Amino acid sequence: MIIKTKIITIIALTIILTVGVTTAVLLRVQTKKILYSKFKDTEFISDIIERSIEHSMIEGNIRNIQQIIENIGKNKEILTLKIISPDGTVLKSTDPSEIGSKSREYASSSIKETVQSPYLADDKTINYFRIIPNKKECYGCHSKTENIVGVIQIKHDISRSFITMLSIKRLLIFSNITIVLIVSIILSFLFSHLVMKPLKNLLSTINDIEAGNMQATVKVTSDDEMGFIAKSFNKMIFEINKLYKKNLSKERELSRIKLELEHKNRVEELNSQLELKIKELETANRAISSLSKEVKDKNIELEKAVERLKKINEIGRILTSIIETEELMRIIIRTTADLINADKVVLHLKNGLRPSTTIQYRRGIGIENLSEVSLEINPSYSTLLNNGKTVLIHKSPAYITSDNTHSKSQIGVPLKLKGQIIGAILLEEKIDGSNFSEDELEILTTLSNQAMVAIENAWLYESEKSNYFATIQSLVNALEANDRFTKGHSERVRLVSSDLGKHIGLDYKELEVLEHAAILHDIGKIGIDSIVLQKQGKLTPKEYGLIKTHPQIGDEILGPIETLDGVRKTIIQHHERYDGNGYPHGLKGDEISLKSRILSVVDTFDAMMSDRPYRKAIYLNKIYDELRSNAGTQFDPYVVESFIDMLDSKGDGYLSAIGYSVLQTIS
Repeated sequence: MIIKTKIITIIALTIILTVGVTTAVLLRVQTKKILYSKFKDTEFISDIIERSIEHSMIEGNIRNIQQIIENIGKNKEILTLKIISPDGTVLKSTDPSEIGSKSREYASSSIKETVQSPYLADDKTINYFRIIPNKKECYGCHSKTENIVGVIQIKHDISRSFITMLSIKRLLIFSNITIVLIVSIILSFLFSHLVMKPLKNLLSTINDIEAGNMQATVKVTSDDEMGFIAKSFNKMIFEINKLYKKNLSKERELSRIKLELEHKNRVEELNSQLELKIKELETANRAISSLSKEVKDKNIELEKAVERLKKINEIGRILTSIIETEELMRIIIRTTADLINADKVVLHLKNGLRPSTTIQYRRGIGIENLSEVSLEINPSYSTLLNNGKTVLIHKSPAYITSDNTHSKSQIGVPLKLKGQIIGAILLEEKIDGSNFSEDELEILTTLSNQAMVAIENAWLYESEKSNYFATIQSLVNALEANDRFTKGHSERVRLVSSDLGKHIGLDYKELEVLEHAAILHDIGKIGIDSIVLQKQGKLTPKEYGLIKTHPQIGDEILGPIETLDGVRKTIIQHHERYDGNGYPHGLKGDEISLKSRILSVVDTFDAMMSDRPYRKAIYLNKIYDELRSNAGTQFDPYVVESFIDMLDSKGDGYLSAIGYSVLQTIS
């Protein structure tokens, strides 16, 4: 009875599940079709309104638009129908009392970002905003420069359609329940008559045999599968009886033989056990010797692994402390080469916001820039960058090709950020000439993961830094906006100072301080009267005294920001002279920070390259002469020569790119 119940239950549940899933899918598809139809109806209404507006504009009769909207609004399913101006004012509406007021839905929606698809505001309402673009027909009432002349807003009630769908859903559920009940009853009757009754006879016979009645048989009542099972069972019992009688006689004979052999087997068993013990002892001795050697080898490998793990952890700590991408890439390839004893390491990075970068480290040569070299020559890069798979190649004559591509052992891993391949790192040829191993590939993978974390942090930092400088630059631009002579001065000084700092060899932290100071070096002029700043004649001693206070004013403005201490120091010293005759403190020589000495040269250079109220810009060759003549008095001689050397190496195109007039660079 339990089997019957289980089987009928399984069949019924299968039917219920099948019918239920089918019904659910049908209802879901039907619901989507109804919703899609209503979306199309809403878009169709908006099309009619837009065409009506165009037609009315052509005829010059825009009064018809309100009448059209009111006529369409009589449809009970249209809850709201409005035309809204780009600033949110209701121009036309089914409710004339709303005309002239502000639309709250427009203010809280994302239509200002030009989203023009119907969407469900709730379970019963479709909300739709549609942009009305400015066309030639509208130029009579709107300016040609306007892109949008208005927005159509429609609220469409779809509750009636969903009520109909709910009725269909109830009917389907009720009919499915009825069908399942009828099918379950029929299956129960058939199963009981055709399966359970023969099974009861079979079970009764099995119980008789279990009780010791080996002559019991199953009564055959049909020729179907159950009848075949009954006949097979009876035949099996007959064969079992024959085997039972035969085995009984053999068992008696075996009992006698067993007694005779028992003693002999006992002796042989003892001999066998003794031999086995001897072999086990010999095997144990060999195993102990082998294990001793393996333990020594494992200890050596473990020591190497621990040492590498320490190095990887130390490398990870170093990488996470670097926030400048170029410096980070240099450290990555050097440390990778040292850790895995590679002769050559190539690192390639591609960032959608900047040009791709490829650098190579070779022992005895150092770091080289390969950004202009195509990577397609080496097939390993295709595996890394296009397929995203690791590379492990052992040098072998079978791999050597005409271009010698695979004559060296290689390992490489792709660099992935958020599932995207952004570069690769490839190592070639170990120092000792051996092949790279799977373990070294695993170490490279671990190291690359740490490198990607550091690179992502560096990119995030550079993005934040860019935004930060953009904010500062906007403030400085606002300060310089009223003076055409100094407009763009701070940005040019920042760019040139940063390049000069790199040319001299400042690290990334000092470069960051220099950039901050360069863009903010004249912030103190905000406290000086613009009349004095823009005076075209010679300054009086009093006016010049006011000008000389701007480094101290800048220091006071930035004083509350504790993180800008180095920036403040650079700013307050940028008008100090190398001979000690500068202001505000009369520092000289190395008492003035190197960053301030750099800023002093670049600030003066930009002033001479630009028109000022009291003179025109100076030609570049004369500026060089002026800088050199004041080296050792006003300027640091080393900074002056480094600056001129940098400009000569970059050429006139560099100054044009910064924003200086090409004419001013002609000698």
